[in-house]
Amino acid sequence: MRLRVLWVFALLVAVPSWAVDANPSAAIIEIGGRSVDIQAAVAKLPRQSISATAHGRTSTYEGYDLREVLKAAGLATAESLKGKQLTRLVRVSARDGYEAVFALADLDPTLGNAHILLADRENGQAMSPGDGPWRLVIPAEARPARWVRQVAVIRVTD
Repeated sequence: MRLRVLWVFALLVAVPSWAVDANPSAAIIEIGGRSVDIQAAVAKLPRQSISATAHGRTSTYEGYDLREVLKAAGLATAESLKGKQLTRLVRVSARDGYEAVFALADLDPTLGNAHILLADRENGQAMSPGDGPWRLVIPAEARPARWVRQVAVIRVTD
């Protein structure tokens, strides 16, 4: 009987991990306590294509400008950031727990003007399971340390 109870408990504990993996393409953006599905946020945005080099290999990536994705998800932005807005952060988390952080000011065209692509295609193909379905691509960075693979959550914090 005790063995059966332990077995049932083990199954119940394991269920959340099954639920997370059930739809690996589901990724969300969190802004001010609201969650938006990335697929819904990009639905009407224009696609972009860029070439970038990582680990000695140049590829062509397709996807969406992260700045525009955040706006489409409901991020209210003034014409240029100032004051308290300069302290806001964008934290990007991967399915495996890897994270990268950007200052929101880095994305502002009047300040950092960083071009960050939220890519879903590489060299004309959907991202591989190990990289996608969503991946950040930052062509201006010397090392791809913040090129988060398997993006699960993009969170804007104050």
